[in-house]
Amino acid sequence: MANSLKIEGISRSFGTVKALDDFSLTIKQGELVSLLGPSGCGKTTALRIVAGLERADSGVINLNGKKITDTPAHKRNMGMVFQSYSLFPHLTIEENVAFGLQMRKEPKSKRLARAGDLLELVGLTTQHKRFPHQLSGGQQQRVALARALAIQPEVLLLDEPLSALDAQVRQNLREEIRRLQVELNMTTLFVTHDQEEAMAISDRVG
Repeated sequence: MANSLKIEGISRSFGTVKALDDFSLTIKQGELVSLLGPSGCGKTTALRIVAGLERADSGVINLNGKKITDTPAHKRNMGMVFQSYSLFPHLTIEENVAFGLQMRKEPKSKRLARAGDLLELVGLTTQHKRFPHQLSGGQQQRVALARALAIQPEVLLLDEPLSALDAQVRQNLREEIRRLQVELNMTTLFVTHDQEEAMAISDRVG
């Protein structure tokens, strides 16, 4: 099985603080790898560098054998889910999920069909015309996950997506994320400070 994502020798400093020092990781196609550690250890910085939202001081990132170290974030074909949902409050749930496809100038019929499929996948079909403020935190995070998956990314990046939720919702949603990840054979990098969460959801933990 080909390696999907390869991070080699990434370093990143912020002033005198070294967030990452020669960090390397290989994730195979369809594998879910978690980066586990306390706040400030550099795991989110690593995720943001992979996404193209931060630049590394040194090192190389390869996706499916192609160097993407200098590729802009919007051309990396990665889906990202943040801790804070980051949904557009003025758009309906359906429009939020379809947003990435709209940016890629996909026809409206295709956008809505894809959004419908993803909302069914995350169990929110009947909520498609609602707005984010009308949903619970757990439902909003499901929408954020569906939006990330709508563009059919090569890699899914999850930045502590469950930490703002209460315990029962968190457990249910992590099981849902794992189910979808396996079903879609999605290469995934998951950042968390929760050891139990990392052990429950991952193929490997760093």
